[in-house]
Amino acid sequence: MAVLEILPIGVVEELCLSYLRDRLGELFGEVVLSPPAEVPLKLNSRGQVLADHLLDSLSNYQCRADRVLAVINRDITVPGVDYIFGLAALGGRWAVISPVRLREAYYGRECDTGLFLERILKEALHELGHTLGMVHCSNEECNMKFSSTVEEIDRRSLLFCESCLGRVCSPRTEIAYATNGDGRRHIVRALLDRLRLISR
Repeated sequence: MAVLEILPIGVVEELCLSYLRDRLGELFGEVVLSPPAEVPLKLNSRGQVLADHLLDSLSNYQCRADRVLAVINRDITVPGVDYIFGLAALGGRWAVISPVRLREAYYGRECDTGLFLERILKEALHELGHTLGMVHCSNEECNMKFSSTVEEIDRRSLLFCESCLGRVCSPRTEIAYATNGDGRRHIVRALLDRLRLISR
């Protein structure tokens, strides 16, 4: 089984998908880019996709990898907030990101493809970090720092701080993954080892 599957939900820009496949492939090895999936979407009164409902819907999807990163070209949110850039099941298999608010054009500014791609990679790694058990970090430069604006994303590093990596790689975490019954402990360890390497 591959380490990571990228799953477009509906139509997603090819540039975005191929960039994520290539860059995440450089970091983690085998990454599978799947054909677009059509799943039931629940919308709020503003027409935004409820990301928590989307993750629940994807739980029935036949995965091709240990972790699945869904990408949807719709504005996403969860109840109680105006919008989010992404969402993941903490310590779980699924994550979703939206490129909509990561584009400069969304804010009426001139297109900057390089900046957009940097933001979407940061968000992908951030949500992947959550699937590995990482929580939000107070370190301003760590990629696990919570961001509510694209300017805050821009200030974050692509990398994870030693504190975040250390907490996830602790013996207690290893025991939790080892006893969760799904036989994925070796892949989780491989992912964490790769994150340690790229963050040095």
